[in-house]
Amino acid sequence: MTHREKVRALRKHKRILQHFCESSSIHGLRHVYEDGSLMFERVVWIFLFLSGVCFSTYFCVEVWQKWEQSPILTSVETQLYPLKNVPFPAVTICNVNKVSESKLYEAILGNPKFKNVNYTKLQSTLRFMTKLDRAFDEDNEDENQEKLLEMSQLYQARNISATDLFEILKKAAPACSDMMMDCKWLESTEPCMEYFSFLPTDDGMCCTFNGAKYLDSMLGIESSSNTSREPLKVNGNGYRMGLTLVIDAKLRDFSVINGKFDGFKVLVHSPEEFPDVADRGFVLGLGTETFVGVKVTTSFYTEEVAREVSPKKRQCLMEGEKNLKYFEYYSRSACHIECDTLLMQERCECRPYFFKGDDNTSFCEMKSYKCISKVFEEIRSRGDEYCDCLPPCSDTWYEPEISYASFPGRGFNRTSTYKRIEKKHKISPGMNIREYLKSNVAMLHVYYKEKTGMRYRTDIRFGAADFISSIGGLLGLGLGMSFISVIEILYYIFLRRMFLWQRVKWTRFSKRMTRIFSRKPEEGKKSCSNPVSFDAVQNNNLWLSSATLNSTILTISTSTLDHPVPLTRRHSLNLPPHLQKQLSKY
Repeated sequence: MTHREKVRALRKHKRILQHFCESSSIHGLRHVYEDGSLMFERVVWIFLFLSGVCFSTYFCVEVWQKWEQSPILTSVETQLYPLKNVPFPAVTICNVNKVSESKLYEAILGNPKFKNVNYTKLQSTLRFMTKLDRAFDEDNEDENQEKLLEMSQLYQARNISATDLFEILKKAAPACSDMMMDCKWLESTEPCMEYFSFLPTDDGMCCTFNGAKYLDSMLGIESSSNTSREPLKVNGNGYRMGLTLVIDAKLRDFSVINGKFDGFKVLVHSPEEFPDVADRGFVLGLGTETFVGVKVTTSFYTEEVAREVSPKKRQCLMEGEKNLKYFEYYSRSACHIECDTLLMQERCECRPYFFKGDDNTSFCEMKSYKCISKVFEEIRSRGDEYCDCLPPCSDTWYEPEISYASFPGRGFNRTSTYKRIEKKHKISPGMNIREYLKSNVAMLHVYYKEKTGMRYRTDIRFGAADFISSIGGLLGLGLGMSFISVIEILYYIFLRRMFLWQRVKWTRFSKRMTRIFSRKPEEGKKSCSNPVSFDAVQNNNLWLSSATLNSTILTISTSTLDHPVPLTRRHSLNLPPHLQKQLSKY
């Protein structure tokens, strides 16, 4: 491009910019190119315009970041959410005494494989099975590993599998009917015990009230508490509208104790959650009457959140967005348990008895307990690095508030609870069992503390309409811009030059056509006095259509002629021969 062409192009750009400033709806630009304005005025208006640009840009970026980083807003929908819409929490109770001595002897005698197994050796085996972190004790790591290898070799020599060991644990553990001296649900004793299930947990075999359906075909376990019903619900608060238990630890009949205290570990949790009692359970001491007042909180997300916000931004999962392999319903604890199981199956090539897994994956033998305990501790400390387990968007939390007093009180022997215990266990009226109750028994009440629950609602903080209106308001405040102003800018940047070129081209074409059709009178007379050849018509880009030539009479006339000159149709004798020859093809 030559220097002259560059100058001409620069002038064109300058004219386009000037025209844009003069005609644009953006505030302040028309004063920049106003005729007769001083340079100082132009500088001031340019400065004000740039200030508006900076103002609008800064706050638009703030709105964008707010929309991008926190697109949702959680607020309290109601503090009066009806309790009847929320399942009553599941209550899992684990005895610190994991194995009954009398039951263990019965289990050994009933299984010929354990006939020659040392009782102390079997006790040590069950202790490892009910407290997984024993195998991960760093202070005694080598000693524990030797014990585990020795046990594994012993059982392998006697053809005793991990399933056989679990059967011994299940038969020797205190059953729910053994622990519950009295059970009352909504002030009724029947059918209270039918709502309990005897299930494996990370703290051994435990009793779960109102738990979800549990099925493990390899262990032959199926929960009997709720195979054909929905979770229990109540519509009131107070301990009379909940669960009341009198639980017997039977300290004299102990064999394997998992803990430094006597009593129970209790976990109040959602019915769909896995009862990880070892990590989250609270202690229920003997000789105490404990009141657990539960506050329930629920949350839900609107359809707009599910549709417009990704799981990564909302930090939760809607129903159906992630399905678990070993659990019917998704929960965060179930997701972590499944992550544990998959990692154990990958690294240790087995799974512990209290985790559900693939049917083709065998249970862990004793020599593998160190491996699974390391995986368990690794997941516990760095679970987020291995497991992608977001909480469910619609969830329920149960927050227990615990208070207790000494048990039994002076008037306990006059209560209906005591009379039922007296009748069930055939206690003679004159027998004083106060000391036994104080040293072996605990009483537990689980109920809703408030008449209603809290419900949170999560909604879109900035939808698409809100975002656009916020950006439009800021641009209108800072620059006076609108949607049409944006169209103007795009037009002048991308389309203006093309349309100007089309205008010039059309103007030239129009002038050319005007010169052809609007001739001077002298030229008209001269052209009519001379024969008009077809070549002349063709050279002037005047093409006659076939329809015109086939008309009955073609007449050409001008307004300046005194007498019009008629031209007859083709093959007429009035046309010259060479013109008839040229028109013969029509």
